Amino acid sequence: MDLHSLVGLFDSTLHPDPTARQSAEKQLQQLESQEGFLTTLLQMISTTDIGIGTKQAASIYFKNQIRRSWSGSNRALELYPAISEGERSLTKEHILGAIYSSPLAIKRQLTECLGVMLKFDFPEKWPQLTVQIKELVYAQDAQKVYTGLLAMLEVIKVFRYSAPNREVIDDIAKELFPQVQKIADEAISSNDELAMRMVWISFKSYYNCLQSGLPASFKEQDSVVAWGTSFIKMIEKPVEFDRETISEDSAQEPVWKARKWAIRSVNHLYGRYGNPALLPSGNAKKHSAFAKAFTSNFLPQILQVYLKQIEGYTTGHVWMSMRVRGLVSKFLADCVKEKSAWKLLKPHVEGIVAHFIFPQMCFSKADQELWEDNPTEYVQKRIDPIDDFGVASIAASSLLIDFAIDRKKATLTTILDFVNKVLATYSQSPEDARDPRSKDGALNMMGALCSVLGSRKSPIADKLQEFVLTHIVPEFKSKYGFLRARALDTYCRYSNVEFADKQIVRGIFESVFALLNDPELPVRVHAALALQPMIENEDVRDVLTEHLPQVMQVFLNLTNEIDSDTITHVIEEFVEIFADKMAPFALQLGQQLCDT
Repeated sequence: MDLHSLVGLFDSTLHPDPTARQSAEKQLQQLESQEGFLTTLLQMISTTDIGIGTKQAASIYFKNQIRRSWSGSNRALELYPAISEGERSLTKEHILGAIYSSPLAIKRQLTECLGVMLKFDFPEKWPQLTVQIKELVYAQDAQKVYTGLLAMLEVIKVFRYSAPNREVIDDIAKELFPQVQKIADEAISSNDELAMRMVWISFKSYYNCLQSGLPASFKEQDSVVAWGTSFIKMIEKPVEFDRETISEDSAQEPVWKARKWAIRSVNHLYGRYGNPALLPSGNAKKHSAFAKAFTSNFLPQILQVYLKQIEGYTTGHVWMSMRVRGLVSKFLADCVKEKSAWKLLKPHVEGIVAHFIFPQMCFSKADQELWEDNPTEYVQKRIDPIDDFGVASIAASSLLIDFAIDRKKATLTTILDFVNKVLATYSQSPEDARDPRSKDGALNMMGALCSVLGSRKSPIADKLQEFVLTHIVPEFKSKYGFLRARALDTYCRYSNVEFADKQIVRGIFESVFALLNDPELPVRVHAALALQPMIENEDVRDVLTEHLPQVMQVFLNLTNEIDSDTITHVIEEFVEIFADKMAPFALQLGQQLCDT
């Protein structure tokens, strides 16, 4: 197949004239079934004197061909032209060279293609690939090394969850990872972008090797020391940043990616295999010796590194992305579970609560922006989180809960003293000097601890009435929408607090009822949720009956504004309790519930 003609066709796919584009695309479709089309595409992508736009178009076309046809399945053969054995062989022979010679954007496309090819061909139909990767990672050319690391990661990703094919991962770990560690360790000292990419891919590869087991070579002390040293070096690597301009977008830069994967790798190694308290019963014997050695020999230094990072973050000298803050909280939570780790962590609890957990549980600038720009998304993230993986505030909340539950005697008084101090400072300050965000954080912390503090055996059971009336109910009328919403959420969590005075109960209900018409969507949603536990009170139920038309109309309006399973459950409970009063709303409710 003629390379020059193919280049011309792809140039035409970028032509501003739609007729020219359509003609070129039709000709490309006709060429797909011809022998040599795929390999000529790869040759075109690898040629240096072709424009980047044309090569990008060709790489996307190549990727689509690989995705659709490489499997050779009956379904693929019915829909798309088959790839001959000759083309398959040549494509496998040249794919690594194409990745090596391509710019970054095209490297990503080709690496994805490599992953598809590996899924169906490696190792049985592509046994020589391991040798090729080994040659690349031992090369002196940095781009060749990077290509080898990318290819190695794709192999690992194919088999990372496959226990029956575990030997593939084990062999790679044994044969390649001593060299990979040296590559990463040397690259950490550089500030070059390619060096940071190599560190990032090396650490990500290590992490993925741990998914379905701990390679035997990773258990060896030399390996743990070497990799642990590299992880720590990357975590502690000084990185300059501008506190005024850095944002979550910065987390995509290679240096921050490298740091994140260092922390993820340490977390996974410790949480999955190195923490005696967290070993599953089926793996306890298999990994107990490693866990004991890791906890005794390595954990103390690693924990100190994490604590130092927290100190740097709280003083503004270290930047942590939201994802990294979540990972740090998760590591500390794992330390809470294990006796010897807890002894090391215990002296730092007060500082962690005050300077690391609390700030993350306060209403943030990012929260404010989301509240104003997209209140619907704000509500969904708060009451129906689809994925809380990596959300820093949720991880911080979980750490706080672990402190209070697993180490209750040692931490609960410290936590409550801190919360009381924040609440007292807020209450005693002049109104114009109060910090509503700190009040939000304190109430958020109390809400997180409701399972501990709201029970009958709570150490502050006799103070909960005062807490509700003094610190929650007054904020129903706060001038800050986020504080009204937080007060409603906290009240909902402590709705089991009983009041003998019916007037207090009725007053709380009337305040919540009034907020159903709040101008802010998140407040209206939290007001609706706060009504759910209140209907268990017979006195409130009687009063609520009088306002049922207004309440149901608010619910119906909310289902039009936001798709929420939580609100749907509240409506269903109201329908069940007030079934005999629902006739006027039956048709519309039925339609709304079907739609949600």
